[in-house]
Amino acid sequence: MVIKGVIFDLDGTLLDSLEDVATYANAVLAAYGFEGRTKEEYRYLAGQGAYSLMAKSSRTDDEKLAVEMADEFKKIYEEVEGSSKPYAGIEDMLKTLFAKNIKLAVLSNKPDHLTKICVEKYFRNYRFEAVFGQRDGGSTKPDSAGALEIAKIFGLEPSSVAIVGDTKNDILTAKNGGFYSVGVTWGFRDRGELEECGADKVIDSTKELLGALGL
Repeated sequence: MVIKGVIFDLDGTLLDSLEDVATYANAVLAAYGFEGRTKEEYRYLAGQGAYSLMAKSSRTDDEKLAVEMADEFKKIYEEVEGSSKPYAGIEDMLKTLFAKNIKLAVLSNKPDHLTKICVEKYFRNYRFEAVFGQRDGGSTKPDSAGALEIAKIFGLEPSSVAIVGDTKNDILTAKNGGFYSVGVTWGFRDRGELEECGADKVIDSTKELLGALGL
């Protein structure tokens, strides 16, 4: 195995954003007369995009309403400063990978424009070959289309690219596209989920990533 590129998930992998996701989603729920959810519940409600987040957290079957709430969620996310921050050790890890000439990218199920805003805000000092979120008309993880598109941008075969993330969506994306998969336990989900879906490696700290990638 020779890894030459890494595709990172954003929320729960690079960015500690659970508090903001919970706060903004609950603000929307309250505005529409729904009961809020706990931060721990959002660990499992988040990860499939804004529409899924609001539909599941409100338990509504009204698709039009869920779309409206998702739009409000995105508006708040874009306008409010929030408390999100990179996880401990992430910046040093990115510097090390960059120094080793590893190609880097971000692939998230967060709406595309919000993904780009977050990467620019929190990781502007690092060069990513591609930053993709959930794009209009596009697929979301665990569909591997976005990851395969990034591999082409890298100019690399999927077998020489690792996908690093904190949920089964990331691991299954890797498996569906022929990528190497690394699950991280510092994010939204636990080791059990990552191992159950067959992650090639599961790590507990950023210091373990280089070893997991054979670097």
